[in-house]
Amino acid sequence: MIETLAEEELVEIVAVVDINGDAPGLHQVKGMGIPTFTDVETALISSAPCVAFNLTGNEMVEEVAAAILGVGAVVGGLEARLIHRMVTDLKEAKNELQYQATHDVLTGLMNRRFMVEKLLQEIDRCKRYNVSCAVVMMDLDHFKSVNDERGHAVGDRALKVVSSSIANQIRGADSLARWGGEEFLLLLPHADKPIATQVAEKCLVSLRDAPIEDAVNGNFFTSFSAGVACINELDLSLPAADVLDDLLAIADKRLYAAKARGRACVVADIMPASN
Repeated sequence: MIETLAEEELVEIVAVVDINGDAPGLHQVKGMGIPTFTDVETALISSAPCVAFNLTGNEMVEEVAAAILGVGAVVGGLEARLIHRMVTDLKEAKNELQYQATHDVLTGLMNRRFMVEKLLQEIDRCKRYNVSCAVVMMDLDHFKSVNDERGHAVGDRALKVVSSSIANQIRGADSLARWGGEEFLLLLPHADKPIATQVAEKCLVSLRDAPIEDAVNGNFFTSFSAGVACINELDLSLPAADVLDDLLAIADKRLYAAKARGRACVVADIMPASN
C-alpha cells in the first residue's frame, strides 16, 4: 500500500505510524524519507491536516484519528481496502499501457518508437561525454519465403525464436528492438565497431542452435544479414536527430552489402558512397 501510494503524483505521504517500532514497514518508509511514529496521537497531531488511512482494521484507531482530524478525514476498513485495490488496479493498467506503447506485441522487444528515443538519448550522451556507441541492423534472410511457403504462423514463430536467441547473446547494457517486419536493431553503448561486430557475429552463430518448429514441413534454421555502424564515424557537431539518420543510413547500406556478399554475415567495413 505504501509503495503504491508513494508513486502517485497526487498523493503525499506525510507520516506512517506503527506501534511496533521494529515493524519492517517502518524501516521501509524510513528509507523513502517518510517520517515515522510509534504513537498514533503524536503522529496525527504532527501531521495534521491530513487524511488518515487506517490499515489495521482496529476501530479504536479510527476513533482516535476521528477525534483529532474529524470524521471525514479518516478512511479505514472496507473503504481503505477498496481504495487500495483501485489504486493498485490503476497502477497495473498504467504500467500495461506503458508497456504496450513501448514494446512489440509479438516478440516482447522494444518497438521502433521506443528505440528511437533510446538512440537519441545515447547520441546525446556520447556527444556530452565523448564516448562511443554502435548499432547493428539485422535483417532475416529469405524471410519472405518462410511466410510464403510455411505460413505466417511459422514466420511469427521464427521472429520469436530469433528475438529470444539474440537477446540471450547481447550485453546487459545493450538494447534490442524489432525495427520493423523481419528487421531488428541493436544499440550497444560504450562500443566501437570491433566490439559491435563481435557481438553481432555471436548472435548470428547462436541461430545455428535455435531450431524453428514447423510440424508440417519440418523444423528449420534461419540466419540474418547485418550492418554495423559506429558513432565515431560521424560528424557529432550535427544535431542528434541528424547524427541518428546518418548512423542508421550507414548501418542500412552495410546490411545490404552483407546481403550482396551472400547473406548470413556481418559487414562493418564498407563506407556508403557519398551522394
